[in-house]
Amino acid sequence: MENQISKSSAEENELEESSVTMLDVLEEEKEREEEYAAVLGGSDEKCCTYSEGAIKRQALYSCLTCCPESRNDLNKCAGVCLACSYQCHENHELIELYTKRNFRCDCPTERMAGNRCRLNANLKQPIALNENNIYNQNFQGLYCNCHRPYPDPETTVEEFMLQCVICEDWFHSHHLNASSNVTIKLMEACSEMICGPCMDKHAFLQDYTGLSLSLMEQSVENSEINGSICDDVRAGKDNDYDKLRNDLDKSISDIMNIGEAASSQTNTDEPKLKRQKLEETTEEQSTSKTQTGICRRPTLKSNYESGPTFWAADWRLNLCRCMNCMDMYKSDKVEFFLDNDDTAKSYEERGMRRAASESSAYEQGIQALASINRVQQIDAITEYNHMKDRLKEYLHTFVVSKKVVTEEDINRFFNEMRSERNATVGQPYFCR
Repeated sequence: MENQISKSSAEENELEESSVTMLDVLEEEKEREEEYAAVLGGSDEKCCTYSEGAIKRQALYSCLTCCPESRNDLNKCAGVCLACSYQCHENHELIELYTKRNFRCDCPTERMAGNRCRLNANLKQPIALNENNIYNQNFQGLYCNCHRPYPDPETTVEEFMLQCVICEDWFHSHHLNASSNVTIKLMEACSEMICGPCMDKHAFLQDYTGLSLSLMEQSVENSEINGSICDDVRAGKDNDYDKLRNDLDKSISDIMNIGEAASSQTNTDEPKLKRQKLEETTEEQSTSKTQTGICRRPTLKSNYESGPTFWAADWRLNLCRCMNCMDMYKSDKVEFFLDNDDTAKSYEERGMRRAASESSAYEQGIQALASINRVQQIDAITEYNHMKDRLKEYLHTFVVSKKVVTEEDINRFFNEMRSERNATVGQPYFCR
Protein backbone atom coordinates (compact mmCIF):
# COMPACT_ATOMS: atom_id res chain seq x y z
CA MET A 1 0.00 0.00 0.00
CA GLU A 2 2.82 2.33 0.92
CA ASN A 3 4.53 1.52 -2.38
CA GLN A 4 1.37 2.44 -4.24
CA ILE A 5 1.10 5.74 -2.35
CA SER A 6 4.78 6.51 -3.01
CA LYS A 7 4.32 5.67 -6.68
CA SER A 8 1.24 7.87 -6.87
CA SER A 9 3.10 10.75 -5.19
CA ALA A 10 6.00 10.36 -7.59
CA GLU A 11 3.62 10.51 -10.55
CA GLU A 12 1.98 13.61 -9.06
CA ASN A 13 5.37 15.29 -8.71
CA GLU A 14 6.36 14.31 -12.23
CA LEU A 15 3.06 15.63 -13.57
CA GLU A 16 3.47 18.89 -11.65
CA GLU A 17 7.00 19.42 -12.93
CA SER A 18 5.97 18.51 -16.46
CA SER A 19 2.93 20.78 -16.33
CA VAL A 20 5.12 23.69 -15.22
CA THR A 21 7.47 22.92 -18.09
CA MET A 22 4.61 22.97 -20.56
CA LEU A 23 3.27 26.24 -19.14
CA ASP A 24 6.74 27.72 -19.40
CA VAL A 25 6.80 26.72 -23.05
CA LEU A 26 3.44 28.34 -23.63
CA GLU A 27 4.50 31.48 -21.77
CA GLU A 28 7.62 31.74 -23.95
CA GLU A 29 5.44 31.30 -27.01
CA LYS A 30 3.18 34.08 -25.75
CA GLU A 31 6.13 36.45 -25.35
CA ARG A 32 7.31 35.66 -28.87
CA GLU A 33 3.82 36.28 -30.24
CA GLU A 34 3.58 39.62 -28.48
CA GLU A 35 6.96 40.67 -29.84
CA TYR A 36 5.94 39.51 -33.32
CA ALA A 37 2.65 41.41 -33.07
CA ALA A 38 4.39 44.59 -31.94
CA VAL A 39 6.97 44.62 -34.73
CA LEU A 40 5.17 42.89 -37.59
CA GLY A 41 1.49 43.02 -36.66
CA GLY A 42 1.05 46.46 -38.18
CA SER A 43 2.52 45.38 -41.54
CA ASP A 44 0.98 43.39 -44.39
CA GLU A 45 2.51 39.92 -44.64
CA LYS A 46 0.68 38.87 -47.81
CA CYS A 47 0.76 41.82 -50.22
CA CYS A 48 3.71 43.92 -51.39
CA THR A 49 3.28 47.52 -50.28
CA TYR A 50 4.92 49.05 -53.38
CA SER A 51 1.58 50.01 -54.95
CA GLU A 52 0.66 51.94 -51.80
CA GLY A 53 3.63 54.26 -52.20
CA ALA A 54 5.65 55.45 -49.22
CA ILE A 55 4.14 53.89 -46.11
CA LYS A 56 4.08 56.04 -42.95
CA ARG A 57 5.71 53.22 -40.99
CA GLN A 58 6.27 49.56 -41.83
CA ALA A 59 8.54 46.63 -41.04
CA LEU A 60 11.46 46.49 -43.49
CA TYR A 61 14.36 44.22 -44.42
CA SER A 62 17.60 44.81 -46.29
CA CYS A 63 18.63 42.00 -48.64
CA LEU A 64 22.41 41.57 -48.90
CA THR A 65 22.01 38.58 -51.22
CA CYS A 66 20.36 40.67 -53.92
CA CYS A 67 22.48 43.76 -53.18
CA PRO A 68 25.96 42.51 -52.27
CA GLU A 69 27.55 45.82 -53.28
CA SER A 70 25.54 47.58 -50.59
CA ARG A 71 28.01 46.35 -47.97
CA ASN A 72 30.39 49.07 -49.15
CA ASP A 73 28.08 51.52 -50.91
CA LEU A 74 24.92 53.01 -49.39
CA ASN A 75 23.74 53.99 -52.86
CA LYS A 76 23.37 50.29 -53.65
CA CYS A 77 21.19 49.48 -50.62
CA ALA A 78 17.58 48.37 -50.92
CA GLY A 79 14.73 47.69 -48.53
CA VAL A 80 11.88 45.23 -48.94
CA CYS A 81 8.53 44.99 -47.17
CA LEU A 82 7.45 42.12 -44.93
CA ALA A 83 5.52 40.25 -47.64
CA CYS A 84 8.43 40.39 -50.10
CA SER A 85 10.82 39.14 -47.42
CA TYR A 86 8.66 36.01 -47.22
CA GLN A 87 7.79 35.49 -50.88
CA CYS A 88 10.67 36.96 -52.89
CA HIS A 89 13.73 36.71 -50.63
CA GLU A 90 13.33 33.40 -48.87
CA ASN A 91 16.69 31.89 -47.81
CA HIS A 92 18.43 35.19 -48.61
CA GLU A 93 20.71 37.04 -46.20
CA LEU A 94 18.28 39.54 -44.76
CA ILE A 95 18.89 42.27 -42.20
CA GLU A 96 15.91 43.09 -40.02
CA LEU A 97 15.51 46.87 -39.90
CA TYR A 98 12.63 46.96 -37.38
CA THR A 99 10.49 49.77 -38.87
CA LYS A 100 11.25 52.75 -41.09
CA ARG A 101 9.28 55.89 -41.86
CA ASN A 102 7.98 57.00 -45.28
CA PHE A 103 9.63 54.16 -47.19
CA ARG A 104 8.49 52.46 -50.41
CA CYS A 105 9.33 48.84 -51.07
CA ASP A 106 12.31 48.43 -53.45
CA CYS A 107 11.61 44.84 -54.47
CA PRO A 108 10.10 45.60 -57.93
CA THR A 109 12.62 48.35 -58.75
CA GLU A 110 15.96 48.50 -60.54
CA ARG A 111 17.77 48.17 -57.22
CA MET A 112 16.87 44.48 -57.39
CA ALA A 113 16.94 43.90 -61.09
CA GLY A 114 18.37 40.41 -60.60
CA ASN A 115 15.46 39.27 -58.42
CA ARG A 116 12.02 39.63 -59.98
CA CYS A 117 9.30 40.54 -57.48
CA ARG A 118 6.84 37.67 -57.34
CA LEU A 119 4.10 39.79 -55.80
CA ASN A 120 4.20 42.38 -58.61
CA ALA A 121 4.33 40.11 -61.62
CA ASN A 122 1.73 42.32 -63.33
CA LEU A 123 4.12 45.29 -63.34
CA LYS A 124 6.71 45.86 -66.00
CA GLN A 125 9.91 45.11 -64.12
CA PRO A 126 12.30 46.42 -63.15
CA ILE A 127 10.77 49.84 -62.64
CA ALA A 128 12.23 53.22 -61.65
CA LEU A 129 14.02 53.71 -58.36
CA ASN A 130 12.29 55.11 -55.30
CA GLU A 131 14.09 58.44 -55.23
CA ASN A 132 12.55 59.58 -51.94
CA ASN A 133 13.69 56.55 -49.95
CA ILE A 134 16.36 57.25 -47.34
CA TYR A 135 19.06 54.68 -46.57
CA ASN A 136 21.41 54.67 -43.60
CA GLN A 137 24.09 52.30 -42.33
CA ASN A 138 21.42 50.00 -40.86
CA PHE A 139 20.83 48.68 -44.39
CA GLN A 140 24.44 47.46 -44.30
CA GLY A 141 23.92 45.75 -40.97
CA LEU A 142 25.79 48.46 -39.03
CA TYR A 143 24.55 50.56 -36.13
CA CYS A 144 25.44 53.31 -33.66
CA ASN A 145 28.41 55.67 -33.82
CA CYS A 146 30.66 52.63 -33.39
CA HIS A 147 29.44 51.26 -36.77
CA ARG A 148 29.19 47.70 -35.46
CA PRO A 149 26.69 44.94 -36.33
CA TYR A 150 23.90 43.81 -34.04
CA PRO A 151 24.23 41.47 -32.33
CA ASP A 152 27.96 42.12 -32.22
CA PRO A 153 29.88 38.81 -32.44
CA GLU A 154 32.77 40.38 -30.53
CA THR A 155 30.63 41.47 -27.58
CA THR A 156 29.94 39.12 -24.69
CA VAL A 157 27.71 41.47 -22.65
CA GLU A 158 24.01 42.05 -23.21
CA GLU A 159 23.38 44.93 -25.62
CA PHE A 160 20.62 47.48 -24.94
CA MET A 161 19.90 49.76 -27.90
CA LEU A 162 17.68 52.78 -28.57
CA GLN A 163 16.51 54.16 -31.92
CA CYS A 164 16.72 57.86 -32.72
CA VAL A 165 13.27 59.14 -33.65
CA ILE A 166 14.68 61.38 -36.43
CA CYS A 167 17.52 59.58 -38.23
CA GLU A 168 16.15 56.17 -37.13
CA ASP A 169 19.62 54.78 -36.48
CA TRP A 170 20.12 52.55 -33.43
CA PHE A 171 22.59 53.36 -30.65
CA HIS A 172 24.14 51.27 -27.88
CA SER A 173 23.07 52.41 -24.44
CA HIS A 174 26.63 52.47 -23.13
CA HIS A 175 27.67 54.81 -25.95
CA LEU A 176 24.75 57.12 -25.25
CA ASN A 177 25.59 56.95 -21.58
CA ALA A 178 29.24 57.79 -22.20
CA SER A 179 28.43 60.79 -24.35
CA SER A 180 25.75 62.34 -22.12
CA ASN A 181 26.41 61.01 -18.62
CA VAL A 182 22.85 59.71 -18.20
CA THR A 183 21.68 56.52 -16.54
CA ILE A 184 20.23 53.32 -17.92
CA LYS A 185 17.13 53.91 -15.78
CA LEU A 186 16.43 57.14 -17.63
CA MET A 187 16.92 55.49 -21.02
CA GLU A 188 14.50 52.72 -20.06
CA ALA A 189 11.96 55.26 -18.80
CA CYS A 190 11.93 57.37 -21.97
CA SER A 191 9.43 56.92 -24.76
CA GLU A 192 11.58 58.41 -27.55
CA MET A 193 15.24 59.39 -27.99
CA ILE A 194 16.91 61.94 -30.25
CA CYS A 195 20.64 61.44 -30.84
CA GLY A 196 23.22 64.18 -30.42
CA PRO A 197 23.89 64.80 -34.15
CA CYS A 198 20.15 65.21 -34.81
CA MET A 199 19.84 67.61 -31.87
CA ASP A 200 22.65 69.70 -33.42
CA LYS A 201 21.12 69.52 -36.89
CA HIS A 202 17.65 70.58 -35.68
CA ALA A 203 18.66 73.29 -33.23
CA PHE A 204 15.09 74.37 -32.46
CA LEU A 205 14.71 71.21 -30.38
CA GLN A 206 17.24 72.58 -27.93
CA ASP A 207 14.65 75.16 -26.89
CA TYR A 208 12.39 72.34 -25.69
CA THR A 209 14.93 70.34 -23.73
CA GLY A 210 13.73 71.91 -20.47
CA LEU A 211 10.82 69.48 -20.84
CA SER A 212 12.96 66.43 -21.64
CA LEU A 213 13.74 63.60 -19.28
CA SER A 214 17.44 64.32 -19.85
CA LEU A 215 17.29 67.48 -17.73
CA MET A 216 14.59 66.14 -15.44
CA GLU A 217 17.06 63.54 -14.25
CA GLN A 218 19.12 66.28 -12.65
CA SER A 219 16.29 66.93 -10.20
CA VAL A 220 15.54 63.24 -9.57
CA GLU A 221 19.11 62.01 -9.58
CA ASN A 222 18.76 60.31 -6.21
CA SER A 223 15.24 58.96 -6.69
CA GLU A 224 13.74 56.06 -8.62
CA ILE A 225 12.57 56.80 -12.17
CA ASN A 226 9.08 55.37 -12.59
CA GLY A 227 5.74 56.08 -14.22
CA SER A 228 5.23 59.22 -12.12
CA ILE A 229 8.07 60.95 -13.93
CA CYS A 230 5.67 61.76 -16.75
CA ASP A 231 3.59 63.74 -14.23
CA ASP A 232 6.73 65.58 -13.19
CA VAL A 233 7.50 66.35 -16.83
CA ARG A 234 4.00 67.68 -17.43
CA ALA A 235 4.29 69.84 -14.31
CA GLY A 236 7.59 71.20 -15.61
CA LYS A 237 5.95 71.85 -18.96
CA ASP A 238 3.16 73.87 -17.31
CA ASN A 239 5.64 75.97 -15.34
CA ASP A 240 7.72 76.62 -18.43
CA TYR A 241 4.69 77.74 -20.40
CA ASP A 242 3.16 79.98 -17.71
CA LYS A 243 5.03 83.00 -19.07
CA LEU A 244 3.94 82.18 -22.62
CA ARG A 245 0.29 81.88 -21.58
CA ASN A 246 0.49 85.24 -19.75
CA ASP A 247 2.04 86.83 -22.82
CA LEU A 248 -0.75 85.41 -24.97
CA ASP A 249 -3.46 86.72 -22.64
CA LYS A 250 -1.80 90.14 -22.54
CA SER A 251 -1.57 90.29 -26.35
CA ILE A 252 -5.26 89.45 -26.73
CA SER A 253 -6.13 92.02 -24.08
CA ASP A 254 -4.09 94.67 -25.88
CA ILE A 255 -5.90 93.97 -29.14
CA MET A 256 -9.26 94.27 -27.42
CA ASN A 257 -8.25 97.56 -25.76
CA ILE A 258 -7.08 98.99 -29.07
CA GLY A 259 -10.40 98.02 -30.64
CA GLU A 260 -12.38 99.66 -27.84
CA ALA A 261 -10.22 102.75 -28.09
CA ALA A 262 -10.94 102.94 -31.82
CA SER A 263 -14.69 102.76 -31.20
CA SER A 264 -14.63 105.42 -28.52
CA GLN A 265 -12.73 107.76 -30.80
CA THR A 266 -15.77 108.12 -33.07
CA ASN A 267 -17.45 110.54 -30.62
CA THR A 268 -14.45 112.78 -30.11
CA ASP A 269 -13.15 115.76 -32.02
CA GLU A 270 -10.20 113.70 -33.33
CA PRO A 271 -9.71 114.10 -37.08
CA LYS A 272 -11.36 111.42 -39.20
CA LEU A 273 -8.08 110.51 -40.90
CA LYS A 274 -6.47 109.66 -37.53
CA ARG A 275 -9.43 107.48 -36.54
CA GLN A 276 -9.23 105.55 -39.80
CA LYS A 277 -5.50 105.05 -39.32
CA LEU A 278 -6.05 103.59 -35.86
CA GLU A 279 -8.79 101.25 -37.11
CA GLU A 280 -6.58 100.05 -39.96
CA THR A 281 -3.72 99.41 -37.55
CA THR A 282 -6.01 97.42 -35.24
CA GLU A 283 -7.33 95.33 -38.14
CA GLU A 284 -3.82 94.60 -39.39
CA GLN A 285 -2.68 93.49 -35.94
CA SER A 286 -5.73 91.27 -35.48
CA THR A 287 -5.29 89.69 -38.91
CA SER A 288 -1.60 89.13 -38.25
CA LYS A 289 -2.36 87.36 -34.97
CA THR A 290 -4.95 85.15 -36.70
CA GLN A 291 -2.67 84.10 -39.55
CA THR A 292 0.59 83.52 -37.72
CA GLY A 293 -0.71 82.77 -34.24
CA ILE A 294 1.27 83.25 -31.09
CA CYS A 295 4.52 81.29 -31.13
CA ARG A 296 4.55 78.97 -28.13
CA ARG A 297 8.12 77.90 -28.56
CA PRO A 298 9.92 78.27 -25.20
CA THR A 299 11.92 81.47 -24.92
CA LEU A 300 13.70 80.52 -21.72
CA LYS A 301 16.87 78.70 -22.71
CA SER A 302 17.47 75.41 -20.91
CA ASN A 303 20.79 74.11 -19.69
CA TYR A 304 21.16 71.91 -22.75
CA GLU A 305 24.51 70.24 -23.22
CA SER A 306 25.43 68.62 -26.50
CA GLY A 307 24.33 65.01 -26.67
CA PRO A 308 21.23 62.78 -26.92
CA THR A 309 17.93 63.73 -25.30
CA PHE A 310 15.24 61.47 -23.86
CA TRP A 311 11.54 62.33 -23.96
CA ALA A 312 8.27 61.29 -22.36
CA ALA A 313 5.40 59.87 -24.41
CA ASP A 314 3.54 63.17 -24.90
CA TRP A 315 6.51 65.44 -25.65
CA ARG A 316 5.42 66.10 -29.24
CA LEU A 317 2.18 67.70 -28.02
CA ASN A 318 4.28 70.56 -26.62
CA LEU A 319 5.63 71.61 -30.01
CA CYS A 320 4.46 75.00 -31.25
CA ARG A 321 2.19 75.01 -34.28
CA CYS A 322 2.35 78.64 -35.36
CA MET A 323 2.94 79.32 -39.05
CA ASN A 324 6.61 80.17 -38.59
CA CYS A 325 7.29 76.95 -36.71
CA MET A 326 5.26 74.94 -39.20
CA ASP A 327 7.42 76.33 -42.01
CA MET A 328 10.50 75.43 -40.01
CA TYR A 329 9.34 71.82 -39.54
CA LYS A 330 8.80 71.59 -43.28
CA SER A 331 12.21 72.99 -44.16
CA ASP A 332 13.84 70.65 -41.63
CA LYS A 333 11.74 67.74 -43.00
CA VAL A 334 10.40 66.83 -39.57
CA GLU A 335 6.68 67.41 -40.19
CA PHE A 336 6.14 63.88 -38.90
CA PHE A 337 6.54 65.28 -35.37
CA LEU A 338 2.94 66.48 -35.65
CA ASP A 339 1.56 63.11 -36.78
CA ASN A 340 0.16 61.14 -33.85
CA ASP A 341 0.44 57.88 -35.81
CA ASP A 342 4.13 58.36 -36.61
CA THR A 343 5.58 57.05 -33.36
CA ALA A 344 6.87 53.51 -33.08
CA LYS A 345 4.68 53.09 -30.01
CA SER A 346 1.55 53.91 -32.02
CA TYR A 347 2.63 51.43 -34.71
CA GLU A 348 3.20 48.69 -32.12
CA GLU A 349 -0.16 49.34 -30.48
CA ARG A 350 -1.90 48.90 -33.85
CA GLY A 351 -0.14 45.59 -34.31
CA MET A 352 -1.08 44.45 -30.81
CA ARG A 353 -4.74 45.34 -31.37
CA ARG A 354 -4.74 43.43 -34.63
CA ALA A 355 -3.20 40.38 -32.99
CA ALA A 356 -5.61 40.59 -30.05
CA SER A 357 -8.52 39.97 -32.41
CA GLU A 358 -7.05 36.58 -33.33
CA SER A 359 -6.71 33.48 -31.17
CA SER A 360 -3.07 33.07 -30.13
CA ALA A 361 -1.08 29.86 -29.96
CA TYR A 362 -0.79 30.47 -26.21
CA GLU A 363 -4.57 30.48 -25.77
CA GLN A 364 -4.94 27.43 -27.99
CA GLY A 365 -2.23 25.64 -26.04
CA ILE A 366 -3.84 26.40 -22.67
CA GLN A 367 -7.21 25.20 -23.95
CA ALA A 368 -5.68 22.00 -25.33
CA LEU A 369 -3.79 21.37 -22.08
CA ALA A 370 -6.97 21.76 -20.04
CA SER A 371 -8.95 19.41 -22.25
CA ILE A 372 -6.81 16.29 -21.74
CA ASN A 373 -6.24 14.10 -18.69
CA ARG A 374 -3.01 13.81 -16.73
CA VAL A 375 -1.72 10.75 -18.53
CA GLN A 376 -2.22 12.44 -21.88
CA GLN A 377 -0.52 15.58 -20.56
CA ILE A 378 2.55 13.55 -19.58
CA ASP A 379 2.59 11.82 -22.97
CA ALA A 380 2.29 15.16 -24.78
CA ILE A 381 5.09 16.72 -22.74
CA THR A 382 7.31 13.68 -23.25
CA GLU A 383 6.78 13.85 -27.01
CA TYR A 384 7.46 17.58 -26.99
CA ASN A 385 10.73 17.18 -25.08
CA HIS A 386 11.78 14.37 -27.42
CA MET A 387 11.02 16.48 -30.48
CA LYS A 388 12.86 19.48 -28.98
CA ASP A 389 16.01 17.43 -28.29
CA ARG A 390 15.97 15.89 -31.75
CA LEU A 391 15.46 19.30 -33.38
CA LYS A 392 18.43 20.75 -31.48
CA GLU A 393 20.63 17.89 -32.68
CA TYR A 394 19.36 18.30 -36.23
CA LEU A 395 19.95 22.06 -36.34
CA HIS A 396 23.37 21.69 -34.76
CA THR A 397 24.58 19.91 -37.91
CA PHE A 398 23.75 23.05 -39.92
CA VAL A 399 25.66 25.22 -37.46
CA VAL A 400 28.73 23.02 -37.77
CA SER A 401 28.57 22.93 -41.57
CA LYS A 402 27.56 26.65 -41.74
CA LYS A 403 24.65 25.82 -44.01
CA VAL A 404 21.43 27.82 -44.26
CA VAL A 405 18.34 26.01 -42.96
CA THR A 406 15.66 25.90 -45.66
CA GLU A 407 11.98 25.13 -45.53
CA GLU A 408 12.71 21.77 -47.18
CA ASP A 409 15.14 20.90 -44.38
CA ILE A 410 12.50 21.56 -41.73
CA ASN A 411 9.90 19.56 -43.65
CA ARG A 412 12.38 16.69 -43.93
CA PHE A 413 12.93 16.71 -40.18
CA PHE A 414 9.24 16.48 -39.35
CA ASN A 415 8.68 13.80 -41.98
CA GLU A 416 11.40 11.72 -40.33
CA MET A 417 9.82 12.27 -36.91
CA ARG A 418 6.46 11.24 -38.32
CA SER A 419 7.93 8.10 -39.86
CA GLU A 420 9.54 7.12 -36.56
CA ARG A 421 6.28 7.58 -34.73
CA ASN A 422 4.32 5.55 -37.30
CA ALA A 423 6.87 2.74 -37.00
CA THR A 424 6.07 2.33 -33.31
CA VAL A 425 2.27 2.43 -33.74
CA GLY A 426 0.49 -0.93 -33.84
CA GLN A 427 3.28 -2.96 -32.26
CA PRO A 428 1.80 -5.56 -29.86
CA TYR A 429 2.45 -5.21 -26.16
CA PHE A 430 3.16 -8.43 -24.22
CA CYS A 431 2.88 -8.48 -20.47
CA ARG A 432 4.64 -11.18 -18.56
